[in-house]
Amino acid sequence: MSYENFSYYYDSLMDSKFYDDYFEFILNHAAFDDVFELACGTGEIAIRLAKAHKQVYASDLSMDMLEVAKQKAMSENVNLFLQRVDMTDFSTDRKVDLILCLCDSINYLLEENQIIQTFKNIYASLKVTGTFIFDIDSLYKMNYILKDYHEHDEDADYIFDWQVEKIDDDFVKHHVYIEDKLENDIVDEDHYQKTFDVYQYKQWLNETGFHKITYYSDFGEYNKDCERIIFVCQKG
Repeated sequence: MSYENFSYYYDSLMDSKFYDDYFEFILNHAAFDDVFELACGTGEIAIRLAKAHKQVYASDLSMDMLEVAKQKAMSENVNLFLQRVDMTDFSTDRKVDLILCLCDSINYLLEENQIIQTFKNIYASLKVTGTFIFDIDSLYKMNYILKDYHEHDEDADYIFDWQVEKIDDDFVKHHVYIEDKLENDIVDEDHYQKTFDVYQYKQWLNETGFHKITYYSDFGEYNKDCERIIFVCQKG
């Protein structure tokens, strides 16, 4: 599922400090000159990396997200190589030092074979000493924090409503409704996410060929009762 009109409101709902922390985490856990980001969204991480003089290839399934990223890169006067990519079906013309897939984007892959194929595509696109960094929503977040989650905010200009429905264990539906009264615009979208146990992801990564796999909780030491789990994987 790709974001449609929601792309143009996405940044207003995110905390810029989160991206700053993630940028520092990436620099501390990978040595690289060029990087390919899957599911780059509005380009927040990609733009930070470009400002750090990295060669950045950024992709997303949503053309709207890519358009927002393009406009932001132009305003920041940085060069991003942007393209529409389905992470389950891609290859690169040249191998890179680092591949990123952040902000629980892997959780939008609902079938095991989709995850495995994505890992294979990533492995094939990395240099011999390349690094793959991605994150997932934890089982704890999916089953407890997001269970029956509802957020609503409304004022004279704007309505935001986010409702999470638990479909099954480790599987949820997000319903996002935004009404922009000033622009006379409405966003009404459903997004589905599923997660798996840490050791299942590790098994799939090992079977793909990644040999050194470490994982962290919200940028710190791993704790199963966290919200976000970040994997750092070295190509074997």
